[in-house]
Formats: sequence, structure tokens, C-alpha cells
Amino acid sequence: MDIVMLLIGAISFVVGFRVFLTKNKVQKLLYMCCLNFAIAALIALYVKSPMGGVVAAVYFLGSTLSSNAIAHTLGKIQRIEGEG
Repeated sequence: MDIVMLLIGAISFVVGFRVFLTKNKVQKLLYMCCLNFAIAALIALYVKSPMGGVVAAVYFLGSTLSSNAIAHTLGKIQRIEGEG
């Protein structure tokens, strides 16, 4: 296994663990976003075929859409907390 894959895997494990430990919704969403990008990187590095690249690209696009949704949600949370 490549050192890069091990490093990304370790980061993914720590971030995944932090998702369950944190109580702050904003931090939890940011950790989930980081986890999505790490999974896309692991797919691209692990599957060494053209189809693996396609799968990684599709997952990366999906995780980008989800990170946009996370950013939108964070904006709404900040707006709601600012009003209250």
C-alpha cells in the first residue's frame, strides 16, 4: 500500500471519528465534507483502471455538490443564529 493512501486513510478515520464526537452542527458538517473528499481520493488511488477514474470523478462531483449544500446550510445556520 502506498504511503499516500495510508495517510489519507488515517485522516479519514480521524475525521470520521470526530463526526460522531462533536456536538457542534457546523463542525460536524465540515468534517463530513472533508470525509467526502478523502473517500474520493482513496477511490482514485486504489482502483487503478480507467473505470476507477470514472468512479472517482463521479464521486468527486457528488461530494462537491454535497459540499455546496453544506456551505449553503452553514450560511442559513449563521443567519438564523444571528437573528435569534
